[in-house]
Amino acid sequence: MPPGSYGSQPAPATDLPVCYRHPGREAHIRCTRCNRRICPDCMVPASVGFQCPECVRGGNQQVRQARTPFGGVLRPRVVPVVTYTLIALNFVMFGLQHIVGTSQVGAAGGGVYQVNTLDMRLELIAKAHWVDGEPIGVANGEWYRLFTSMFLHANLVHIASNMISLFFIGPMLEAMLGRLRFTLVYVIGGLAGAVTSYWFMTPVSPASLGASGAISAVFGCLVVIGLRRKILDPGMIMVVLVINIVIPIQNTGIDWRDHVGGAVAGAVIGAVYAFAPEIIRGLGRAAAPREQQVRLLNGLGFGTMALVLALAVSGTAVHTAHLNDPANRTRSIDGAAYSPASTWAGTEDPAKLSTGSSTYPHWG
Repeated sequence: MPPGSYGSQPAPATDLPVCYRHPGREAHIRCTRCNRRICPDCMVPASVGFQCPECVRGGNQQVRQARTPFGGVLRPRVVPVVTYTLIALNFVMFGLQHIVGTSQVGAAGGGVYQVNTLDMRLELIAKAHWVDGEPIGVANGEWYRLFTSMFLHANLVHIASNMISLFFIGPMLEAMLGRLRFTLVYVIGGLAGAVTSYWFMTPVSPASLGASGAISAVFGCLVVIGLRRKILDPGMIMVVLVINIVIPIQNTGIDWRDHVGGAVAGAVIGAVYAFAPEIIRGLGRAAAPREQQVRLLNGLGFGTMALVLALAVSGTAVHTAHLNDPANRTRSIDGAAYSPASTWAGTEDPAKLSTGSSTYPHWG
């Protein structure tokens, strides 16, 4: 019986090729990597033919991301986003210092004087009280002052000198270490500087504020890496050290302990990255793939930062316990025993706390 005549059986339907991601759609193109059929919605143009979305994602994950010798992401055009953000944040806080206004604080010997409200709430104070008896200071539980004091400045000269320094050296270290590592060096180094300053404070010590501890940490890290990798001029390094270490020690109005603490913390962190090849070689991983070496370097770098942070926390806890121990009678600047009954907050000379004064005690 001829096909198609009355009474003949219909021919079996041929199975149409369908997309493996959309079974209901007809597909005549195959992925050049996995050879599975894909519909027009799943076709991603490739150098040859088309690829499916899964193969494209897998290929992107396998592409090695270019990195600096210190583990940071290597970008074709480095924009120091973190450096510029920190500078902007410091200037915003400086503006707020002058917008918020002043508050009245009572002196231990009687009388009331005006202080900058934001300064007294955020600057680094060891232990004091408001005129109404409210306790303030790090030793009274306000540990946040170790961080917030890094973003306050005494006057325009103070913030200008710090931010100019950060503008010139910040981008260099940020390009080397990457944004995350640079941010951690700045913050952890700044905390280390603040804790160093706090460690030497008594309840009658002047308040301290400023970003110099964090900037000194950036200096210290950059100096160690620069000397080791021979990418910095030694003459410039000496100038940096004089500006950030020697001059502050000679100036009684500058909190040199903040500078030294930050510089040491930055130098310790920088040493890990500067001597990374020797460290990796000493651990027997010199022949390991680059990805494993980067992971090891990240572990060493972040581990060192965590250690510095842990030491800062421990130092704060120890000195806080010392200041709060009733058996301790910490001596004041003139040698007299400190009286816990003092109710004023700040410095041995209340007049020095005048808003906008260029004689602000302890610049950092």
